[in-house]
Amino acid sequence: MLPKKNRLLKSEDFKNTSSRGSYFSFQNLSLKFKKNNLPYSRIGFSIGKTISSKAVERNRVKRLLRESFHQFLLEITPGFDIVVYFKRDNESSILIDGKKTSERIHFLLKKTGLLK
Repeated sequence: MLPKKNRLLKSEDFKNTSSRGSYFSFQNLSLKFKKNNLPYSRIGFSIGKTISSKAVERNRVKRLLRESFHQFLLEITPGFDIVVYFKRDNESSILIDGKKTSERIHFLLKKTGLLK
């Protein structure tokens, strides 16, 4: 679980990062990130209703993504706000494979230069 200080919670911070941040995408994950001038990075997740109309399923996706990011928390360069967008792989399923998701997150963080 991500510590509370490492979570992006305020809608103002989401909007700021989404509108002014740099964008990278790989398969079903997209990242927007922006400098925040804090000694730690904060991560937020945006899971739209296109993934599922049920909040239970969207919250499950967020929990799994948070857990995947937790693995890389110490490796992420401090001082950034990161917003993660999740898209469905195919129309029939929203199931998440933890190992594949972790690999995709690692690739994206490496590609963006957010890993130490």
